[in-house]
Amino acid sequence: MKIKVLAVTGIRSEYDILYPILKKMQANPMFDVVLAVSSAHLSEWHNFTLKKIEEDGFKIVDKIDCLFMTNRNVQRSKGIGILTYALSQTVEREKPDFLFVVGDREESIATALVGNYMNIAVAHLGGGDPVFGNADDPIRMAVSKLAHIHFVTAKQYGKNLENNLKEDNFRIFFTGNPAFANIKNTESKTLQEVSNYLDFDITDGKYLVLVKHPLSSEETDAYSQMKITLEALEEFCKVNKYKVVASYPNTDPGSYDIVKAIKEFENKSFIKFNNTLPREYFINLIRNAKVLVGNSSMGILEAPFYKLPVVNVGNRQQGRLNAGNVEFVKHDRSEIVNAIHKACFDEDYIKKIKNLECPFGDETAPEKICEALLSINPKDEKWLVKKVLC
Repeated sequence: MKIKVLAVTGIRSEYDILYPILKKMQANPMFDVVLAVSSAHLSEWHNFTLKKIEEDGFKIVDKIDCLFMTNRNVQRSKGIGILTYALSQTVEREKPDFLFVVGDREESIATALVGNYMNIAVAHLGGGDPVFGNADDPIRMAVSKLAHIHFVTAKQYGKNLENNLKEDNFRIFFTGNPAFANIKNTESKTLQEVSNYLDFDITDGKYLVLVKHPLSSEETDAYSQMKITLEALEEFCKVNKYKVVASYPNTDPGSYDIVKAIKEFENKSFIKFNNTLPREYFINLIRNAKVLVGNSSMGILEAPFYKLPVVNVGNRQQGRLNAGNVEFVKHDRSEIVNAIHKACFDEDYIKKIKNLECPFGDETAPEKICEALLSINPKDEKWLVKKVLC
């Protein structure tokens, strides 16, 4: 009898982590895997990434339009309400054995709530991973208390769940980061091919990548923080003849302010902004970059696998496990420029990062996750009933 898994996805970055797991399930006759697609995947502002999921050949059983395109704090809580309502109907109709979700965004908390109320085992990837100063951090902890099965990306995160949140040890599986399978399995492209796709010449390899999002606790500073970062990048690039390939921010409050700063720089020759890049081009872009700048979780979780230096600007990602490739700096032009210079030209620092040991596992995470799910009886009360903490 097949095990039915309903995965919930709302944004490209999280789907890229899910993708190799879903492909592994799809190839296994023991699984019946279906998807509920929501939020940014249905947004033209994010290049309607639902199309990519369809191209990947997965069965989509629901499309839940729950993204409020506003810069106000109300957008995420309203979105969670709509998503919870709609997903409840999806689960009632589809009757999955497991719900599967990643991370700390709206999809994770909505899925965890629905699973608990409807007595469906929730498998969560990414628990025990603290992110200070962001609304997503308590959401991740809440999801961890609601979820029945934990797939953690680092051993330390498993210890956090067991020791700090008092989660049962048998629920915790150290699998590592599934995104590494994408990186490992994506075919190499030349910088000429990447340049042609971007319509931006980076064939000499002298470029860095910028990915920067708003931080909920510093939302009102989003514009000035982005402008300072862009000014620092312009200063570095003018002196050193480098270029920047940049991404638009996520949809969190403050994103409109970041876009306002982007508009002031988008016609400058040193930088190229993109909404969403296809996986095969984005991975090859990162493979050949000199440094990643900004505040994306990719700098923490994926960059160690690439052996890539990261300059994390500001407080977003503070508190997370640092493999040794991330340097944290304030929103200060000289600090940012100096940190980028170190990442690009300090041979001892570059050598150290090339030799670092990645704490987030290897490319075998999808296999480990599938094996774990196959070993679990989703109807056994051992998994569905969690102990009460006083």
